[in-house]
Amino acid sequence: MTKPNIVIVGGGYGGVEAAMKLENALHKTHQILLIERKTHFYHAIGGLRTIVEDGFENKILIPYDSMFKFGGKILHATVINIHEKEIIVDTETEFGTQIPFEYLIIATGSNYSYPGKTVSNKKDETVAHIVAQRNAVKNAENILIIGGGPVGIELAGEIASTYKNKQVILVSSGSNLLAENSSPKLKQRLVKHLTDLNVRLIFGEKIDISNIGDGLSPLNLETNKGTQIESDVQFVAIGAKPNTEIAKTLNESIVEEGTNLIKVKPTLQLNHDEYQHIFAIGDVTNIQETKLGFRAGLQANVAANNIIALINKKKLTEYKPLSEVMFVTVGKTKGSGLLPIFGGMVVGSYMIKTLKGKDFGFPKYWKTLNATLKN
Repeated sequence: MTKPNIVIVGGGYGGVEAAMKLENALHKTHQILLIERKTHFYHAIGGLRTIVEDGFENKILIPYDSMFKFGGKILHATVINIHEKEIIVDTETEFGTQIPFEYLIIATGSNYSYPGKTVSNKKDETVAHIVAQRNAVKNAENILIIGGGPVGIELAGEIASTYKNKQVILVSSGSNLLAENSSPKLKQRLVKHLTDLNVRLIFGEKIDISNIGDGLSPLNLETNKGTQIESDVQFVAIGAKPNTEIAKTLNESIVEEGTNLIKVKPTLQLNHDEYQHIFAIGDVTNIQETKLGFRAGLQANVAANNIIALINKKKLTEYKPLSEVMFVTVGKTKGSGLLPIFGGMVVGSYMIKTLKGKDFGFPKYWKTLNATLKN
């Protein structure tokens, strides 16, 4: 007898977590299928260090091959349509191109400029791009980073702490680092970390990123306020876009017009009466919280538990967004963060270095994916 399929679309932080939990709980009764375009999991949190550390890409590109222990399958394909009870993929798989499902989780994440996301679905092409970027930074004198959020700050910190003789320029359209409503104390500490590394900070000015090509060519750019900036290498650290186009093939009404995010209930089911067997998690949802990898994992846990509950006719649980939490590294040894206790507690370099800056937590994901890192 053929087992019914539970399909997860997207093998990022949330998709992997959900797939593993579902396989462990339901492998005897259901076939777990993870649909993912890339050949390797990309530990995006650690992607910034590839810009300055030779070989670090081999630590954050993790094969999916051994993740399932009980017969779950990873199918390297792209979903081109979602219907009420089946998905359509662009590549012939052992399950065909029309894959029926009993339950579905949409975990397609977001698009973001490299090194926040990969530029290719294949490892060798991704590595080649990483090496080209790293060599360009090695040979550059002036490096421009556009964006004053966590990615821009961490990238500036990685480069400036590694290359003391280079000029790193960070341009933010905001009046300071991070979002306007972020902790003033956290902003102050991060500004100090960067200025101690001689990073040039330009606030309240914008650069037209359409003038930037591959980021590897010398450019003389002008901000909207007339500031001239010469740079040899440019990085864009703004403009994350949720990958929700595929959800619209199911029903355009499930995606918010303004935000382009998928409407979900607190149970993470789609907010539509006809699709209570379909869930969404991670960057694609309209849950009001910052989009971070660990939050996608927390949502994955709730969605997986609710699928198990539906199968067993049990009560569903609701996802409760956490208060703001943020760890921002500035190189391997510095940084600052915010814990969701005492109304928002700002913590310093020792905790950030220990919990994140040392290795960006890559060993955890090798273990999660049942993979072995070869030295």
